Amino acid sequence: MSARSPAFSRCARRAAQRGAAVVLALLTVSFAAMLAAAALADFGHGLAMLGGRHDQAQAWQLGRAAVDWSRNILADDARRTSTDHFGEIWTTAIPVTAIGSDSADGSVGGAIHDLSGRFNLNDLAPNGRPDTPAIARFTRLLGLVGMDDASANATARALAAHLQGGTAELGTAPAAAPGTAPDERSGGETNANAGGGRALVETRELVLLGLVPAATFAALEPHVVAAPPGAPININTASAEVLAAVLDSLSLDVARNLVAARERAWFRNLGDLEGRLPEGAALPAGRVLDVRSRYFLVTISAAYGDALLNLQAMLDRESNWPAILWYHTP
Repeated sequence: MSARSPAFSRCARRAAQRGAAVVLALLTVSFAAMLAAAALADFGHGLAMLGGRHDQAQAWQLGRAAVDWSRNILADDARRTSTDHFGEIWTTAIPVTAIGSDSADGSVGGAIHDLSGRFNLNDLAPNGRPDTPAIARFTRLLGLVGMDDASANATARALAAHLQGGTAELGTAPAAAPGTAPDERSGGETNANAGGGRALVETRELVLLGLVPAATFAALEPHVVAAPPGAPININTASAEVLAAVLDSLSLDVARNLVAARERAWFRNLGDLEGRLPEGAALPAGRVLDVRSRYFLVTISAAYGDALLNLQAMLDRESNWPAILWYHTP
């Protein structure tokens, strides 16, 4: 078979770019239509809730509607596919879009971010009981982002003790829980572990508790999440650092090669990953890895009149309709 010509390659790239542009255009149109309808339907409620503050009420309703639109996208994705990866439609960010004839009617944009490819800090002591393999994995992850072995081991054990209800020995004072919207918590749960400990709500609590220096946290933050424990890590969205921490005897260089190869062919199942592992590396026992995602972060920017709103929402897609675990306005 003859090699493809440069002209053919350029045509293929242009076709792919046109296809991506069409997808983005369709998403943007449906996004704007849904938000306009939602804003009109909820406007009266928003005014009453915010005491007549017109612009703030509309910006909030646009933000809320955008979160619900994201939930629709993720619910539809769960019905259509059995794997999650960065090539799916939910990874397409929506640019700030005017709602109505011009920007005076409001504008909103946002993105859905995968969180299931990250290491869950609360897995170190699910239900208030220490998980020794998880503690070892977190210790390795800390080492991979630059912490020395002794500090990494002490930090992992201090976090596990905190999650069990003990004192984080490396810290100065426990932090107050970050702000959440209690009425939007799934099932109205708190951040208490069943065993009496206190689960983390946000990853920055590592710094507030004095467990991790700010400089180390900057390197660690893209690889960790604070979510309800027990959900497996998605190997299609995990970073090389997370894969190297979770898979025994896997070097960071090999993990980076796996991530690069993954961009060309996503893992359809765990067997796909196992077949690409070098000799000596093995999948962890138990339900630690998967090819699906459960947790997502939605980031929204909304504007109406003089009001600007930046809204974050953490979603749990355990059921068909993603639940909102919390809202946050950074």
